[in-house]
Amino acid sequence: MRSNILLTILTASLAAATLDPASSNTEGKCPATYNCSAAKVSTAIQAAECSHNTRTGTTQTFAVFVTDHSYDSSHGAPYGTCSAYTCTAPTAAQMTDVDADCWTFFWRTVYCSGTGASSGYGTNCIEDPTTGECGCENSSGEFVAGSSSCT
Repeated sequence: MRSNILLTILTASLAAATLDPASSNTEGKCPATYNCSAAKVSTAIQAAECSHNTRTGTTQTFAVFVTDHSYDSSHGAPYGTCSAYTCTAPTAAQMTDVDADCWTFFWRTVYCSGTGASSGYGTNCIEDPTTGECGCENSSGEFVAGSSSCT
């Protein structure tokens, strides 16, 4: 039952996402200051979904993921809340909110040069919440096992 609920949440939350992995990330820190409000907030999703997909209708510059430990035993964990932003990303000096449950992902754009502490998206693959198989979600919310090129 829990896996069906997770699959339903996963499908609903990803229907508006676009495959576009982050160019850098900072694990364990959140921005202390934000230059805008979140353009899109998605709950109960995998950190990998937050790092692999953009979630806004305009240019996404960064996303902040906060772990929800109630899903720790689920395939694809960690799960949590992903808040996506379209404004100027925080600088390394603004990444001062140290929190083991926080992970910030950056996309290189004209507004963001990829200011994460580590290069790349930093997470494992997006997993099927029922089987744990790697894959991706297409634009209609269908999980495609074994694929990394969903649109």
